[in-house]
Amino acid sequence: MAGFTTPAAGGVTKHTALTDKEVAGVIDHALLSVRDGHLYNFEAWRRLLATQPKKALEILKKVFTGSTGQNSCFALTFDGTYIYVGLYTTTLAKVVKINPATMLTVATWTGASGQPYCWALTFDGTYIYAGLNTTPAQVVKINPATMTTVATWTGAGGQDLCRALTFDGTYIYAGFFITPAQVVKINRATMATVATWTGAAGQDLCSALSFDGIYIYAGLYITPAQVVKVNPATMATVATWTGAGGQDNCYVLAFDGTYIYAGLYIIPAQVVKINPATMTTVATWTGAGGQNYSDALTFDGTYIYAGLVLVPAQVVKIDPATMTTVATWTGVAGQAFCKAVTFDGTYIYVGLYTTPVQVVRKIMRDIDEVGV
Repeated sequence: MAGFTTPAAGGVTKHTALTDKEVAGVIDHALLSVRDGHLYNFEAWRRLLATQPKKALEILKKVFTGSTGQNSCFALTFDGTYIYVGLYTTTLAKVVKINPATMLTVATWTGASGQPYCWALTFDGTYIYAGLNTTPAQVVKINPATMTTVATWTGAGGQDLCRALTFDGTYIYAGFFITPAQVVKINRATMATVATWTGAAGQDLCSALSFDGIYIYAGLYITPAQVVKVNPATMATVATWTGAGGQDNCYVLAFDGTYIYAGLYIIPAQVVKINPATMTTVATWTGAGGQNYSDALTFDGTYIYAGLVLVPAQVVKIDPATMTTVATWTGVAGQAFCKAVTFDGTYIYVGLYTTPVQVVRKIMRDIDEVGV
């Protein structure tokens, strides 16, 4: 079917440019909205789809735009209800809590004096943690109900520039962009250091962290790139993946339940699928011409999404079975530099390094992207 045909007023058949896949996507997301109790009830969705199918599609694509001074998204996380946007602001860091149904601000956390540059976010089931790219590094525990600071971990001498956070169900882990690289295990109750992993010679600049249910993985921004598998019980190295020639600068990591994915900040961008049992390469996605600098990754239960630092920004949907491109979203004018992506069970969220900040809520799982 070339388009979606609906009976218009007076019994006249109305043709639209909506494809079969778009129709299926709108219906899928309408049902999810009913399940989640927001946007519209199903009957309203049915009427909208029948009379204005393009409107039904577009209403699901929303953009959060920051207010004055809310610039430069570097991190996103989801707490089961709200999206949190970490801002790399130069005076005081900010974390904006937004309602995914409306893409409007609910509340904002603002750092105290000496707390600029939010680079990383994670969620432990109760609290939000913001990693600050400061000297010394800081990790701020935030109460999402009040968006106020609960406690702050501050690095010891030389523990600077927190650029990655992850959570293993018990502890918070913070990675530092220093030489040699370090990852600190933090007790959430006390916000005190429990133990520290320190890289061997040449293992510098931790820029990414992930957890596979057993081990912590540290991505290193070095040449060639490395991903270090760390035993959280001992904070000792278990094994290391090292990139082949040209596979430099691991900037981001993701886990799909079986494999680790390393996004490389190179030209063209690459995403490497790594077997965590052997720490060897399984397959590699390589960007097409102009698809450079993988800076963000997320997994939606089926596909991997790679955010690229381009003008305009792009997010590439990758089939992990084949490591090939399924579809690509390209931002419109002014939507530059994808620095973060996350998933809330229904939508993909794209965080942009713009002034003011933007976060785009996109339908990507079942609908081909055409750049608008």
